[in-house]
Parts: sequence; structure tokens; C-alpha cells
Amino acid sequence: MTKLTKTQQKKYLPVLLDILKQLGVKLERMEEAILLGEVDSSGSDGDDIGGQSYTRDMQLSLLENEDVILKATRAAVKRVEDGIFGTCMACKDLIPPRRLEVLPYSSYCVGCQEKSENGSLEL
Repeated sequence: MTKLTKTQQKKYLPVLLDILKQLGVKLERMEEAILLGEVDSSGSDGDDIGGQSYTRDMQLSLLENEDVILKATRAAVKRVEDGIFGTCMACKDLIPPRRLEVLPYSSYCVGCQEKSENGSLEL
């Protein structure tokens, strides 16, 4: 079991904090857009309702996806603080640095992520 040094872990902290900052602004804007859409749709005729419903559902889906990333990023910051960042939460192997560069909030190595997605990951 290899792990990142504390120095290597801490280099990801500014990246994670920047993601949190960007997500905060993005989520705020998305929530405002959804709320404004609800207000604007109150006086619409029946023909627009289907399109508005689809748009609202799409916005809510995007909001949920961003919320998942927000939670994963917060968890990654906690792992940096706990000194376990970069270690797969399932198999305890090192998450490849290349993966962390692309998805710094990753909690699993590629193999365990695939198992998680297909429902075969055992923790």
C-alpha cells in the first residue's frame, strides 16, 4: 500500500478549494435560474408547459449532479486534512496521480470506481 506524502496531498488542497468556490457560485446561479423559471412560468399558456417542465427537470438534474461533486470535493478536503487523500477508499491502494489531476475529488482508483458503478464494490 503506497500513499502520497503529506506534501503531495497538500498540493491538491488549493485545487479542491477552488472547485468548492466555483461550485458555490454555479449552484447559486442554477438555483436562481430554477426559481426564476418557476416565477416566469406562472402566467404561461398550456403549450409551453411541456417545454418548461423538461427544462426544469433538466436544471434539477444538473443541480443534483453539481451537488454530488460538491459533496465529493468536501470529502476530499477532509481526506487531505486526515492525511489519507490519494488513497482508494475501497482497496487502500494509491489513486494514480494522473486520475487525481483529472478528478481531484476521486475517492476510488479506476478499478474500484468501475466496481462501484456496476454495483459490485464491497466495502
